[in-house]
Amino acid sequence: MPKPILTGLFLALAAISAAWAQRPPAGEHAVRPLDQVIAEARTAVPPAFPQARCAPDLVELTTLDPTLRLAIGYATRDNFLHAPVYAEARAFLQRPVAEALVRANRALRPAGYALRIHDAYRPWWVTKVFWEVTAPADRAYVADPAKGSVHNRGCAVDVDLVDLATGQPSSMPSDYDEMSQRSHADYSGGDAEARRHREVLRAAMEAEGFKVLKEEWWHFDHASSSDYPIMNLPFEAILDRSAEIAGAGQVLLVTTPGWDGARGSLQRFERRGGTFVPVGGPLSVWIGHSGLAWRSDDGAPPPPAPGPVKREGDGRSPAGLLTFGDMWGYAPAPPEGVRFAYRMSTECDRCVDDSEDVEYGRLVRTASPEAPVTWRSAEHLRLDTEHYRYMVVIHYNDLRPRKSAGSCIFLHVAPPPGGGTAGCTALAVDDLLALLRWMDPARNPLLLQVPEPALEAVRAAWHLPPELRPISR
Repeated sequence: MPKPILTGLFLALAAISAAWAQRPPAGEHAVRPLDQVIAEARTAVPPAFPQARCAPDLVELTTLDPTLRLAIGYATRDNFLHAPVYAEARAFLQRPVAEALVRANRALRPAGYALRIHDAYRPWWVTKVFWEVTAPADRAYVADPAKGSVHNRGCAVDVDLVDLATGQPSSMPSDYDEMSQRSHADYSGGDAEARRHREVLRAAMEAEGFKVLKEEWWHFDHASSSDYPIMNLPFEAILDRSAEIAGAGQVLLVTTPGWDGARGSLQRFERRGGTFVPVGGPLSVWIGHSGLAWRSDDGAPPPPAPGPVKREGDGRSPAGLLTFGDMWGYAPAPPEGVRFAYRMSTECDRCVDDSEDVEYGRLVRTASPEAPVTWRSAEHLRLDTEHYRYMVVIHYNDLRPRKSAGSCIFLHVAPPPGGGTAGCTALAVDDLLALLRWMDPARNPLLLQVPEPALEAVRAAWHLPPELRPISR
């Protein structure tokens, strides 16, 4: 029979062993069960973040480049949580970020390497889980959900290298997701060959506009990250446009009888209690003198129904979902009650519509009205007519202009008796002023323009709320 002191020792060791076997995963400090943390994070509401310049356009990476390798550990138990957080091993990025990543992957091939993706777009709730379960001492390696992560914007990617000759991952100074000095981008210890692989990866990514995170050699943020919003969209909802609608507090629905008419109707909607309700009655609106055409700019989704595609000089307004920029006008200050950021236009302000010029699609202020320019054609923002007395930029092909996709799209005045535009959306001055006073940039207003016969196809493809529909006068 064991002596009492040995019995006590055995019991203590057994207790320590049991506690060690049930310890949280490395880096985790949460006392609550992980499934409870995940359940709460999934239902949490993200904090309000500043309005973004670009509407989301997440694209699945393997659809752009099927040679990209995936190692999505967060879809398995092979991660620092030791539990899956994604239902599927998929990777998404905003389209221009995804295209940059594809270029980096192709550039690595002559050197005998390819990219392997560990993570890309990450819903906000996952960032909240990572923060909650990580010990405060290790939180330099995870993003604060109060600020959001570049992963949440779809503009960050976690990558390493694969050796094309062997098909095996190339050695690196640390494991992926390791929370230690070895994971730092400037870590000088360890194996020289592993450090060389790290620098090959970094050079390829930086050449395409990415910047490495100093604490993690595998984490790269793209230069366009500030253009996109923090998102909490599940993977299964990415291929529709519901993310844009979900983030909007106001919608301007413009419908026309068909593709080719210049007259239409505008109905305002605002979100109340989780649904959109109409505000006021329909307003008469004028669009491009040739009608509507599906968006063809950077970020345009595949057309959900047959129809023409927007081109420079076609006299058509872009069909689809669009966001708004700043307001311009002839007066020193905006009309009373208007909340848009405002700029007074001068004789030096232009919108370049020469698709061959480096400034195509952009608003430019010249040094003087007679200053030499590089473009062959541009619109003046200060006109002899009333068209641009009140004008709001519609973000179409202006942030990352695509050649010949169309340019200089605005919401502006339609002087009496009204008529078709060159591609803008226009209202009678009193209607426009009422609309501008109602619109609140803080509520992320969206413009949805579509021919009425195509509306149901759009609704099905983009999961539009059923209440967004024309209302009879």
